[in-house]
Amino acid sequence: MLELLLSYKWWIIGICEPIAWIATYFMFRAKIVSKSRIRFRTFAAIAGITGYGPHFGLGIYNYYTTKEIDLFLIVIAVILVVGIIFWRRIEETIEELANKVHQKKIQKKKMI
Repeated sequence: MLELLLSYKWWIIGICEPIAWIATYFMFRAKIVSKSRIRFRTFAAIAGITGYGPHFGLGIYNYYTTKEIDLFLIVIAVILVVGIIFWRRIEETIEELANKVHQKKIQKKKMI
């Protein structure tokens, strides 16, 4: 079973990364628009699970089985380091985007 995961590791990361970013957007949308702590925490959990779980899990298991640093581990390390270093800027950008989208919807409703 684990060998199957390693054979599709690029696909798993390629699918989980966009899901994590989409969940991050909806996390801030839940915080700003609906002001729902339950939705915020739900999307935060989804973003965390799909954003960090596969990265750490597949990275550690890949190194454990191959005992060498390959392109996959370098990509995982770069994604994690960029996420850690630039998280505040990324967070502010996504929050501003959610605010802008919400403000445009409110303005359209007022005009109608």
